[in-house]
Parts: sequence; structure tokens; C-alpha cells
Amino acid sequence: MGIKGLLYTEKKIHFKEGDVIFKELDEGAQEMYFIDSGRVKIVKKVGDTEATLATLDEGDFFGEMSLISGNKRSATAIAFTDCKVHTMDKKTFEYNLSNNIKFMRTILETLTRRLEETDTNLKRHIQRISRLTKVFNVTG
Repeated sequence: MGIKGLLYTEKKIHFKEGDVIFKELDEGAQEMYFIDSGRVKIVKKVGDTEATLATLDEGDFFGEMSLISGNKRSATAIAFTDCKVHTMDKKTFEYNLSNNIKFMRTILETLTRRLEETDTNLKRHIQRISRLTKVFNVTG
């Protein structure tokens, strides 16, 4: 992300390839993560299928939604490669939001982009279901 002057809660936590950083539906999210090196895969369980929502790289962040909302984790984060991350707890996150306009803008822009991508994917899936419904003459 490269924003100067940010405070972090913990410096350089190392995860090995395949390590689960957090699980979908985990409660009590206490931090978000900033990738210093490596890649992280964000996955969501849909029935018996595991869908990859995103693969994040150095400079990206994740885990902010639960930190903001206080809700359970909406997906699972897995170290796709060996990686190093910084963490930011809620108090530090709120401090950075209040004191660094570039950080606030980056958070808002990223959340907006992710919401737009989700909307695009939802439309694509609805169109696919609609076509299948017509092809197989399914009603309901």
C-alpha cells in the first residue's frame, strides 16, 4: 500500500504456504492484515464448493470488513505462498483513519472496487442461471 506514517499493531508475522490466517465465520475479529511479501488467497465456502474470491499480493490488505462491522469473518484467508504481514487492530485502524486522509481514501476505494467486482460477478451468475432455466425449461 505504501502509505507513509501508518501505525501498525504488530510487525512482520510470518505465515507458511497453506497456513489458514483466519476462517470464514470466525467471531471477534481483532485485526486486519497488510501483505508485506507473498500472496494470500481469500476463499468462501458455497455448499460443498470452495470458491476463490481473490488472490492478494504484496501491498494489498484484507480482513477489514469484520474489523469495521464487528461481524463474523465473511471468508477464509489462506497463505497462498509463504508470506509476511503486518496487522492493525481496531483502535489503531481508527487512529489511522482519523489521522491519514490517504489511508482513508485507500480503504474506501478498495472497498468500493471490491463491491463493484462482487456486483459484476453476481450479475454474471444471475445471467447464467437465467439461461440455464430457459434451456432446461425450469419454473419456480
